[in-house]
Amino acid sequence: MGYVKLKKAAGAFDILSAEGVATVKLVTSTTPDTIDVTYIGSSSLNVTITPTADFVQADVQALNNAIGLIGGGSGMIDADLSKTVSEIGYA
Repeated sequence: MGYVKLKKAAGAFDILSAEGVATVKLVTSTTPDTIDVTYIGSSSLNVTITPTADFVQADVQALNNAIGLIGGGSGMIDADLSKTVSEIGYA
C-alpha cells in the first residue's frame, strides 16, 4: 500500500493512503479552505485535510500528482502542498 506524506509544523507529518482514492477536491465553504478526499467503495470514508492557512486548487493538483506517482505501490511520497497541514480528520 502506498502513502502520501503531508508535512506538518516542526518536521512532523501525517500520512494519507493512496489506495482507492475516488475524488480529491478543494472545499472553500470552510475556514480555512480544506481538501476533502473520498475513497472508492465507501460512501462513508471521507478524509478532510485542514491546512494552517487556506489551500488553493494547485494543492489539489499536487495531492493528485503525489497519489498518481505512488500508484498504489508501497512506500511514501511527499505531497508538495503550499501550506503545512494542521490536521487530518477521518469521518
